[in-house]
Amino acid sequence: MEGINADTKLESLTDAQRLELASKLQSESTSHQALISAVEPIEVLEKEYAANRAFLGKIKWLKEEAGFIGLRRAKGDGDCFYRAFAFAFIYKIMMMKDRPMHHFTVKHVESTLQLLKHAGFDEEVVTDFYEPLKNLLNRMYSTDPESQELNEHALLQAMNEPEQSNSIVVYLRLLTSAFLKLNADEYTPFLFSLDTSSDAGPPDMASFCANQVEAIGKEADHVQITALSRALKVSLDVAYLSPQQAPPQTPLDEEFPAEQLHQSTENSSDPTCRASASIPVPGNDAQRTRSAAEHPDRCDVVRFEVEGGQITEIGTMLLRPGHYDLLVEAPVPASPEPEIPAILSA
Repeated sequence: MEGINADTKLESLTDAQRLELASKLQSESTSHQALISAVEPIEVLEKEYAANRAFLGKIKWLKEEAGFIGLRRAKGDGDCFYRAFAFAFIYKIMMMKDRPMHHFTVKHVESTLQLLKHAGFDEEVVTDFYEPLKNLLNRMYSTDPESQELNEHALLQAMNEPEQSNSIVVYLRLLTSAFLKLNADEYTPFLFSLDTSSDAGPPDMASFCANQVEAIGKEADHVQITALSRALKVSLDVAYLSPQQAPPQTPLDEEFPAEQLHQSTENSSDPTCRASASIPVPGNDAQRTRSAAEHPDRCDVVRFEVEGGQITEIGTMLLRPGHYDLLVEAPVPASPEPEIPAILSA
């Protein structure tokens, strides 16, 4: 781009320049990895970490205790969280088969344009990035005979089409940035953990958003995940597959029922599965350790929950160092057909 070089500060660019730069960088990618993959069996992780006993134990916990059967890989380009989030969000709404919820979702997503406008973004610029997301949502319950009804195959195809997929990623980044800027008083205290220079100190919200949120290829952390979840009124879980526990710096501090991790403990013959009533997540209680006797290989799972008026829970992401994928849970068994007793003759 004319006038932009390696020394150019992101803060000095206009919205249009920053987004054009982001699009250019994405288009220069030479990797042939799918942006979002089809579902792979969770056993592929066991092959990847065959030499790592600590990871194998956690993968076994994900499979046998938490009930996950597979994963969708997101391309490791620094945008994996936003791309995985987008797929999970759209997929969940599509699979709910709930017309009123779909209508509410479309209206709420449309309202986020005003949030971006209030945060100072150029309305014409952001609308261009919003259109692909809008179009996918509008392909559910469509009455247009020329519009293909959205299904899993069509969604996967759309999310692997670079122009559509990258536009949605950019829109989610801008939405995250707008929410953070409009709620700066609430979120700025959490930027202290990002202090990488003893001289400069932690970034202010404007710098953080310009360099860590809006910039393409910058991975998301707890602050961004919380902001985007709240902006779209959805809840999600993040499971940590790492030798260490999840980091303590998070805006969340809560416990949630184990069954929300898709654990089926009521019929389990293992008494250690029934012993745990809740799973601690990072926050003020981050220093508490899990009971090794009960769950020695459990993954830490951080829940990002929006209370009141939320649209839905969009699932669980798997976080390995610096990378997010989507975990796929086992389908809920269909309810058996009720048995109708025969009518006895008199």
